[in-house]
Amino acid sequence: MLDAVPAALLWAVAVWRAPSARQSPAKRSLWIAFVALAVAMTVRPVAIASSLDQALPLNNVSFLIKHLGGIAAAAAVVTFVHQMSEEKTGGLRTKRLPITVAFAAGLSMVVLFFATPQPFEASDLLIEYADDWRMALYGVIWPGYLGAALFTGTRLCWQWGRHRGTGLLGRGLRYIGVGTAVGMVYAAHRTVSILLRHFGHQPISHPLNEKISTALLFSSVVLIVIGSTLPALRRLRQWWQDYRNLIALYPLWFSLTEAVPAVRLDPPRGRRQERFVLSDAHSRLYRRTIEVRDAILTLGDHASPALRDRARAHVVASGLMGAQADVAAEACWLRAARASRLRHDTASGEPLPPTSGGRDLASEIQALRQLSAAYHAPLADTFAAQYDSPVRPEPPA
Repeated sequence: MLDAVPAALLWAVAVWRAPSARQSPAKRSLWIAFVALAVAMTVRPVAIASSLDQALPLNNVSFLIKHLGGIAAAAAVVTFVHQMSEEKTGGLRTKRLPITVAFAAGLSMVVLFFATPQPFEASDLLIEYADDWRMALYGVIWPGYLGAALFTGTRLCWQWGRHRGTGLLGRGLRYIGVGTAVGMVYAAHRTVSILLRHFGHQPISHPLNEKISTALLFSSVVLIVIGSTLPALRRLRQWWQDYRNLIALYPLWFSLTEAVPAVRLDPPRGRRQERFVLSDAHSRLYRRTIEVRDAILTLGDHASPALRDRARAHVVASGLMGAQADVAAEACWLRAARASRLRHDTASGEPLPPTSGGRDLASEIQALRQLSAAYHAPLADTFAAQYDSPVRPEPPA
């Protein structure tokens, strides 16, 4: 079960980053790195590896897929860091391994893999077949390229991540640098283990050797995931705030625009469906505030000064004062004005500006959320009941 956690985490990050992969070469490289790592970690558990080998059928081919995924991921991570360092430092030139080296390493591994006789399924291909010079060479090429690529990535991460003013991006690169450094240790450990086994030495038991490799590999992957995700935390936090506000304003928006459907840019969704639409939260929130305000302005034509005075008196009688009373009074006359418009009553012809609002989007959202709470409060229910308004107008699920 625990073996599946890294793969699930990597696939989740890969899916999350898929839409942004088209935005820039650097983001595309990072997405490729996560997909390659996800593939490698997916075929790593013994149960999945054995099933894949039997299905093809080809002994130990899951190891080849896993190792090629590691080569692709290392090359993509180095490319990402290189592109980010040049992009963010005004064209700072940095050295890295050419991508052709990754292709050459991968091709050599494929040739050596199929050239090695493999009569049985191995639990650790590179250790159990280390006495064959072809597999030993395979076992040197794979961690050798991995270590060289990760060394380049580590150097680039620390070279650029220490620059001032880089914020979360610089901190994220430093985490990636630590992760690639741990990956270098993993590559060195694998190389030494393979060479020692090839020459007939085994200083530690195979289970302990496997535990050390697994701990180093998982630590490297987790640090790289954290580092690459860290710069997106600010955007993720902003998206979460926008999404919460979007959902919070939905009942008020639906109720008001039901009476003034002309202000809606798009047909309304049900509340449950609205919760599952996660994209474009900021632009949808911006549009929602505009539509609510447009609906309030239109409904203002159905709220005469006399109606507003009665709403104010109703609120004051409940004990509210000041700004709270202003918001509650607006909610009350909006409920009555909505009922009037739905009955197709003649407008009063006396449009008045709204009594609440914000100077920017953040304060406007706060004002509308306060209005929404008052609009659905019992105080507004009792006032609206006098005008045959449905109690607590609710959108469909």
